[in-house]
Amino acid sequence: MKTEGSKGSVGSNPTTSAKFYFNVSLAQLAECWSPKPEVRGSRPWRYATTKYDMNVIFWNSLNGGNDLISRYVGPYKINHWIKKHGYTGQVIDFLQYLTEDEIVLATKKFITDETLVLGVSTTFLTYNADGKGRVSFKWKDGSYNSFPENVIIAARRLKAEYPKIKFVLGGFSSEHMYGAGLFDATIMNYTESSEDIFLEYLNFLKKGSEPPFSKLILSYSHIAPDVKVKSRIYYYQARNKIYDIEHDDFRFSKQDAVLFGETLPLDISRGCIFACRFCNYPHLGKGKLDYTRGMEYIKEELISNYELFGTTRYMILDDTFNDTVTKMESFLTMTNSLPFKIEYSAYIRADLIDRFPDTAYMMKESGLFGAFHGIESLHPYASNLVGKAWSGKKAKDFIPKLYHDLWEGKIPQLLSFICGLPKETPENIMDTLKWHKENNLYSIVFGPLGLNNPNKSNRHSIRSEFEKNADKYGFEFNEDKWYSNGWKNETWTDQSCKDFLVPIFNYLNENNLRRASPWAVGNLQLLGYNKEYLFNTPVQHLDNPDYRFRLKNKYKEYYDLLMSL
Repeated sequence: MKTEGSKGSVGSNPTTSAKFYFNVSLAQLAECWSPKPEVRGSRPWRYATTKYDMNVIFWNSLNGGNDLISRYVGPYKINHWIKKHGYTGQVIDFLQYLTEDEIVLATKKFITDETLVLGVSTTFLTYNADGKGRVSFKWKDGSYNSFPENVIIAARRLKAEYPKIKFVLGGFSSEHMYGAGLFDATIMNYTESSEDIFLEYLNFLKKGSEPPFSKLILSYSHIAPDVKVKSRIYYYQARNKIYDIEHDDFRFSKQDAVLFGETLPLDISRGCIFACRFCNYPHLGKGKLDYTRGMEYIKEELISNYELFGTTRYMILDDTFNDTVTKMESFLTMTNSLPFKIEYSAYIRADLIDRFPDTAYMMKESGLFGAFHGIESLHPYASNLVGKAWSGKKAKDFIPKLYHDLWEGKIPQLLSFICGLPKETPENIMDTLKWHKENNLYSIVFGPLGLNNPNKSNRHSIRSEFEKNADKYGFEFNEDKWYSNGWKNETWTDQSCKDFLVPIFNYLNENNLRRASPWAVGNLQLLGYNKEYLFNTPVQHLDNPDYRFRLKNKYKEYYDLLMSL
């Protein structure tokens, strides 16, 4: 509850002792908020034994390759939505860093006779290669995709003990789990909100109402014949669409076991006003300001996070944060009205800043501390082909100006490029690397072009323009391959891209040209690292025993907090 007191502001460091606008310091809040010692021991029998009647338990995680205290927001958004309609739910996060015993113990803490569903968010939980600690599933083309072994083992144990609970997959990588044979249904949709589909599914289980629209999947064209899978119901569309992002009042709660000062994801809008030809995300080419939350709801979420957790750092999830000047003006006005300062990183179109230069100032003043720019290519033909002709015409001159002049070198940029576009040669990519180094820019990354074979993919996903009209853009697919394997054009094959990028990655490391991603800096600050140190240290030097020790302790802090609820 707020108490009267003098107003104050908080800078970029949430560990300072600056005042809240209610008369409590961050240090005092941290002391009051932290779990009491008696329930934070490492032994299971020392954890709090409170039982909750949870209708749904969500499992969530970002994959092990990230190694950060970072949350995927999807399950939290759905959990908030079902709570507004009379259901109860609990998210258990960071699964890849928990043992199977810890996952089982935490899950059983929230299971009662009222539990209907255990939902597994797969979007960031799978791996793209076979390896230690992973359960791998073989595709027909001989490639693998895999899932953390601890999660599979925990699911098997709980499925055997609680056969009446529905085990449900959700998220972008659900098809990677078909080989597990554990799950009863899949709830996933790429063109509308999963909030409505999941709510209708719960009403179907609890009240016997009509379920969402569904399909029965009997076979999986991409899975190897020797992998046994069972048929599964796939729920793909809600019968009644009632979720409205414009009035989304989402916020994290103490039940989410958020750490003090944690960097949190912030969902402002969904979809993109552009339609790049390689992209297969939903709501491409949307109208300006469509699928955008009201700024008053965002302000309430920021204040709630500050009061509960001392959070001032965010990862904004919008596909294009700076898609309109109106949005930038409204966001600046809103942040200026807060009784504290925030910092954030975001996906930002550099061409829009070039077109509307005042937005560079707006974002800087509203708290931008890191930008991800999808440049894709500096090659005139290749950039035009993907739908970003500006990159091939103006990016070489404007990006250095934006970084060094407009942002005075204080807002790091991660520049992202695609390897594999027609007519852009390896020599052209080496020229891009030379340009980046000569202009003393912050960081750069290259990724291989990923295309799904439209004739082989079993995904119920949106197809990109390149996939739908491959011939038109010069792409061919090897019919013996699945997913992102087996495409080629006049300049590249999928394999030649991957082979070429290995020495590029080594070159970047050897020349200290890779810095911490703006997405990661806020999460790394939670571990006690200084922002300037993170921005100026080559990323390969950040992974060291001290970092691993701090990270392990933070995961333990989360688990202890979860178990003390």
